[in-house]
Amino acid sequence: MSVKLLQANERPTLSSQVARYLLDLISRQRLRPGDHVPSEVQICRDLQVSRGSVREAYRTLAALGILEIETGKRPRLQPMSAHVLSQVFGYALTTAQVRGSDVIQLRRAIEVQVAQLAALNATDLQKMQLKGYIDQMRQSVERADHRLRMVADMAFHTTLAEASGNPLNELLLAALRAPLEKVMHLDLGDRRSQVELVRIVDAHQLIVERVCAGDPVGAGAAMACHFDLSMASLPISDEELFAESAAPALTLAERMDRT
Repeated sequence: MSVKLLQANERPTLSSQVARYLLDLISRQRLRPGDHVPSEVQICRDLQVSRGSVREAYRTLAALGILEIETGKRPRLQPMSAHVLSQVFGYALTTAQVRGSDVIQLRRAIEVQVAQLAALNATDLQKMQLKGYIDQMRQSVERADHRLRMVADMAFHTTLAEASGNPLNELLLAALRAPLEKVMHLDLGDRRSQVELVRIVDAHQLIVERVCAGDPVGAGAAMACHFDLSMASLPISDEELFAESAAPALTLAERMDRT
């Protein structure tokens, strides 16, 4: 069987047609993460195309986070990952196609919805975990422990996203995390006074209280209030915050190592 050509005016490469064939095959066979796909040799034989075109197609799908390729093993499907989306958001920022404030607005909208859904769907274990992160945040303020603040805050928002019951919320927030690391670093960093940090922790606690009470409206409002107050009181201007958005950002681990 030969590869079915697309419209002539689209001028697709042969490798892109092979990639499209593989995606269709995944859909037809209802494959799931962890399932194997045909080997390069088999696809070459089935489609009667060169090994180079097939190899390029597999590498393209691997770069998109769809296939996992290991030497000597059949390729298999990967679970969805925030890595590719994170690269897209980061690229859009570094090339000034979007502003930092655009990314923040998107995160705000997702976080509000996450809080609302978490109030409806959170398990007892997740509620307990959220309370535990609040305790860690308070300890971090008392000890002036910036590392603990960052870790507890990230765990808080990750658990809240999981509690929403929608895996796309987890995916999007994880993808937005890297572009917003500078904001998070300032929001919870040593440029905040202790009074401001206590206020931030109190805002997180109000969110947890509303989630534990099963109050989606209250949880969403608490998240919106926390987010708006936190951004409004950042110890830096918008111009300074995003002036270096085109420069490569340090990773969270690198930022922590410097504190």
